[in-house]
Amino acid sequence: MAKKRKLKKPDMDFSKVGLVFKYNVTKFIVPLVLVLIVGILIFAFIEGFKVKTVTVEGSSHYTTDEITNYVLDSKLCMNTVFLNFKYKRKPIKDIPFVERIDVKIVDRNSVKITVFEKYVAGCIANLGNYMYFDNDGTIVEVSKIKTENVPVVTGLSFDHFNLYEPLPIENKEVFNSILNITKLLNKNSLYANTIYFDESGTITLFFEDVRVNIGTGSDMDEKFNALTLILPELKGQKGVLHMENYTEANSNVVFNIDDEEESLLVDEVKDTPGITLVE
Repeated sequence: MAKKRKLKKPDMDFSKVGLVFKYNVTKFIVPLVLVLIVGILIFAFIEGFKVKTVTVEGSSHYTTDEITNYVLDSKLCMNTVFLNFKYKRKPIKDIPFVERIDVKIVDRNSVKITVFEKYVAGCIANLGNYMYFDNDGTIVEVSKIKTENVPVVTGLSFDHFNLYEPLPIENKEVFNSILNITKLLNKNSLYANTIYFDESGTITLFFEDVRVNIGTGSDMDEKFNALTLILPELKGQKGVLHMENYTEANSNVVFNIDDEEESLLVDEVKDTPGITLVE
């Protein structure tokens, strides 16, 4: 009878086991280290070039927050490197009342936004909309929103209008008058609700309940300088201030009170620091 042969267990080659373990560990550790390094670099890039300071200049129609939110419109835009790439050769356009917006990277954490607005001389109300036009009478924007400090112009006749085209008005000089009035209002910190042109070209400015007849546009600087002194004295009054004949030599103007036969005389506007109303 043949003897059964005992199977002999193979001897363990610990050197090979060590190599396998070392290989598996290396295979796991190296990618992990690479991922960590990449993650650290990405974090450093995000934090190192994160937008922390934003300066906005040149905007009067929109608040600083509105302009900032428009430019930084995504999480990616919170990175100055991305912003520089996005806006370096592409200024922002197609915003109401804005010609363009330039974005400049001041440093890795600071951005300067410069707004170049379309110059608006006035607007015309039409069917619930406001048609804003520039000094040439060209309509630059149509909006349902009434912008502060932009007067509504009335008394002009036209039968149609097109965006980015001049209003079809025969007397183009009226736009020079509107531009001059708007500049003088801003210069003297005055706000007129409405500028009215009658058929003869006489101009009336509406300051709440006080209407100011300034004539056809002569001696405008002197008239507006006088208005800064006169209007505070007429606060609470309702009527028409006649300044169509006002000059430096003739500084007396008449204020006709609404629904009354009497008039008030404003004496010596030029030389009087405080205005005295005399019945």
